[in-house]
Amino acid sequence: MIFRRLVNLLTMYRSFRYRRHMSGEETNFDDSGPADFEQAIIATGYGKFNYLLLLAVLPASFSSIFSSSAMSYVLPSAECDLQLTMFDKGLLNSMAFAGMISTVFFWGCMTDMFGRKKIMFYGYLLTGLLSIATCFSHRSWLLITFKFFDGMIISGPYAALMSYLAEIHNEIHRSRSYMWLGVFFSLGNISLPCIAWLVIPQKWYVTFLSDTIEINSWRVFLAICSLPEFLACAALFAFPESPRFLILKGRHDEALCVFKKIYSLNTGKDPETYPIKSLGDEYSVESTGERMQDKLHTCWKQMKPLFLRPNIFKLILISMIQLGATIGSNSLRLWMPQLFAMIESYKSTIMAADTRVSGLQPSFCYMLGQEQSYLNSTQYANKTSNSTVTCVPAELNSRVFINSIVIAMTGVIGYTLAGTLITVVGKKKLMAICFIVAAACCGSLYWAENTNGILGLSSVFVAMSSIGGATVINIIVDNFPTCLRTMAVSITMMMGRIGAVIGNLLFPVLFNLSCLGPFVMIGSASLVSAFLVVILPRKKTRDDKPKDII
Repeated sequence: MIFRRLVNLLTMYRSFRYRRHMSGEETNFDDSGPADFEQAIIATGYGKFNYLLLLAVLPASFSSIFSSSAMSYVLPSAECDLQLTMFDKGLLNSMAFAGMISTVFFWGCMTDMFGRKKIMFYGYLLTGLLSIATCFSHRSWLLITFKFFDGMIISGPYAALMSYLAEIHNEIHRSRSYMWLGVFFSLGNISLPCIAWLVIPQKWYVTFLSDTIEINSWRVFLAICSLPEFLACAALFAFPESPRFLILKGRHDEALCVFKKIYSLNTGKDPETYPIKSLGDEYSVESTGERMQDKLHTCWKQMKPLFLRPNIFKLILISMIQLGATIGSNSLRLWMPQLFAMIESYKSTIMAADTRVSGLQPSFCYMLGQEQSYLNSTQYANKTSNSTVTCVPAELNSRVFINSIVIAMTGVIGYTLAGTLITVVGKKKLMAICFIVAAACCGSLYWAENTNGILGLSSVFVAMSSIGGATVINIIVDNFPTCLRTMAVSITMMMGRIGAVIGNLLFPVLFNLSCLGPFVMIGSASLVSAFLVVILPRKKTRDDKPKDII
């Protein structure tokens, strides 16, 4: 029955696409006057260009995941080399997000002034160089500094990539392109623990310049994580500037050339056979001078409508949804390797001598609490005895990496199903369902009593909260015009990153007070996001949408 229903849905979707495609071919664009963007992009078709773009987006999405998540696998191994405390680990987990927050307005202005392509190319190149620099950090403060600058730079190409995907697809394929981006993010989450599993356990140790520079396995792992950024830089350089950005700037001839190239690549036909011959004046853009002062003045004029009614209300609402989504997903996801390592350590060292759990399966929080108490008592004993303590790096059990891979694979399955359901269920309903399920899973984690149950609940939670957060981008596209979209994406992402910083810094603090604290924080954030989704304004119809005028 379920299989038959899926087949029927797929058949209905293909029939709809076929009818829409045929109706588009039958339209006489030559006689209909200047075309708007949607007509122009529909006329280019969907084919080789879009598939190549998805292939180029793959390393770009990997670079975003590696930049923000690689430290969660490095910290247990680097604990002795850099003398890290529990709070230091939370600081390093959040430092990339803090860097992203600091440049949100800067990159929003730069992307709207200089274009999506330039920001993506130079942004990924610079962040790749900074990622290489982190490999040579021999002090914790130096690693923190490099991760902060890494976050500052990578937020620019990430925001530009979000806008580029929206402005290179028509309304039908736009939502699906973001879901494919979510699949790529999940693939990055899968590949990251796989690479860590292959590299970090190795006993590599090489010194240079009279033992000044040390190269060991976790540093090699960070160097490998910089490769996707250089690949993204090279791949996206081959693609044209966003045609919608060119229209925004009044460069209609250049935009028409881009449409012709896309059309030729998708259909295999001569570019001159492209049915659109002219583009309409969708935008009214005032001319600006070449001085930086003039450009900044223009940037402010572009930003100003975003902070006026009704845009300001929608911006606050969507930003708060993103804040709640990332408090949950980026906190628990980045701390799960550490929590699983603590569980495995408890089972191997404490559980056999723990008489209170003899013949019973301890709960998730009980295991974490006992392991934390054991570590605190050991540190206290070493301090009171005034003895020199030899730091022993944590041996990451293979189970830690396997659990991380399972969590990421669940995300891939979730994004794949969401890509199909989003056109059937709707964006708002899908987001609300995801956040409610995530809150239920987070609450259930407190009482989970076996490793498989903990893994299952964690996997579903991370997948649901991530899908809900990814769908926010689609909501932005529906509620803001093109001239404000990049800045709206940047501000929304900034709020999400603030949530990631808050979550990662509060997690160890609340955990030291009570194991229940972090789960109350994360579950409540998911429920608040679900409530805010319900009060989101409806999407305007095409006839209701005003012209984008600056």
